[in-house]
Amino acid sequence: MDEIIEGEMLTPLSRKQGESITMNFIDAMRELIAGKKISRVSWANTDHCLMKDGWVSIFTKGTFHTWTINDGDTEGNDWIVMKENK
Repeated sequence: MDEIIEGEMLTPLSRKQGESITMNFIDAMRELIAGKKISRVSWANTDHCLMKDGWVSIFTKGTFHTWTINDGDTEGNDWIVMKENK
């Protein structure tokens, strides 16, 4: 759950002052090709996409599926790179 302190929402995504944490679909695909996990803010941190076994896959409902990209995905500007767990 997000915590609000002094009117600001804290997020697990680090960023520099003034730097956007979201990106468009094309930039998200560049990150995916570079080996990063990506997601959308609108997915509420439950789903993510990555390259798996040579396919672009989406992890949703507890398992991986071949991702069928739709217009909402390509038009979205709320893409993020998932923070890696250590």
